[in-house]
Amino acid sequence: MSTERYRLLFVDDEPDMLDTLRRAFRKDHEILTAGGGQAALEILRTQSVDLVLSDQRMPDLTGDQVLKFALEHQPDAIRILLTGYSDIESVVRCVNEAQIYKYISKPWEPEMLRLTVVRALESLGLERRLRIASEQLQASYIDVVTMLSIACEGKDEDTGLHVRRIQSYTEKIALELGLSLEEAAHMGLMSILHDVGKLAIPDAILKKPGPLDSAEWVEMKRHPEYGVKILGTGDYYQVARDITGAHHEHYDGTGYPSGLKGDDIPLSARIVKVADIFDALVSRRPYKEPWTIVQAIEHLQSQSGKHVDPVVIQAFTALIERGVIAEIMTAFHE
Repeated sequence: MSTERYRLLFVDDEPDMLDTLRRAFRKDHEILTAGGGQAALEILRTQSVDLVLSDQRMPDLTGDQVLKFALEHQPDAIRILLTGYSDIESVVRCVNEAQIYKYISKPWEPEMLRLTVVRALESLGLERRLRIASEQLQASYIDVVTMLSIACEGKDEDTGLHVRRIQSYTEKIALELGLSLEEAAHMGLMSILHDVGKLAIPDAILKKPGPLDSAEWVEMKRHPEYGVKILGTGDYYQVARDITGAHHEHYDGTGYPSGLKGDDIPLSARIVKVADIFDALVSRRPYKEPWTIVQAIEHLQSQSGKHVDPVVIQAFTALIERGVIAEIMTAFHE
């Protein structure tokens, strides 16, 4: 028996059956019982459970109805059906609609039932541990991205809130363009690494107070290449490599480092380019005062089809008109 203690819900209209089930598992787990389908639904509405084991034939609701309700309201709970009849139709319905873990025919062998529940709970425990491990791994990825971005900010003496605004702008533009929540969130996170290649640029160039000479400019223009190398070859950072390597490409093909044009530039890079230009325009710098939102969007629109993607500009303009961009600027103001 698993050493973890779970909450089990047994549903049956026969009191003796419920008592048998309770006695079989009460030593190791917390037991809830329901003498019918409606009573089971009320428990499922008000209390979290780890496993639901329900009889099929009950006078008010059938077991497949109870387990379907459990799927809808507590999808993580294991669902098992007890059936005392050769009711293939109900079993098939329960498999399809309630996605049950297993069905057991009456009269059942006590040891077989015990092992079924034990194995089900072991599976549940493993799934939860894997989910926690995955969340911890995801958190570690985010920590690494954040540390790299902070290192890059320090190298470039940029504002710490700049990358947070870029992340938010990127995510909102991606959603406006129809990407999923997951895709947009990942793209936003990866966007904060867009200038990570500047870590490889010498301070004498990066922090030079005056204009760069031709040789220095050639070296500065290599920071996308350096960024791609820094980000390695792992699948998780593919979007970051796309952004880092291409966010200085121009829609008309006149950008660098590869002279990509139009849709040959990854969408993520086209989005981040707009976000990055806008943030630079509306931010205060030692050499300039911040532009207004109207001035910045007018400039970007003048570059539509030249330096920036017209479709991305259209999406960004819609976000401005709805006040989304102003909200981000307020949330991450300097």
